[in-house]
Amino acid sequence: MTVGLPTDAIRTCIANSDFDGAHALLVEHENALRATFENGTDAEMGCRESWLDLLAAQRALIEELRDARDEAQRTLERMGRDGRAIKAYLAG
Repeated sequence: MTVGLPTDAIRTCIANSDFDGAHALLVEHENALRATFENGTDAEMGCRESWLDLLAAQRALIEELRDARDEAQRTLERMGRDGRAIKAYLAG
């Protein structure tokens, strides 16, 4: 069983602010990895360097997801402040 990280699909979700979709893809990937460790061949379970590389790539994508989510939150907060400022200006 080969478990490839769906990097492009995750980045597409992040670009579209589909954080739930990106998270679901990461969870699906993690489940596939766990299944490989539980049911994989000896060769698959013995490729420590490859698994560590895959883990590093997954962690990097999780960090991208967190950064994008945090930026979206900051943008929403900014929009809320700007909206209140516009209302105050128009009311004044």
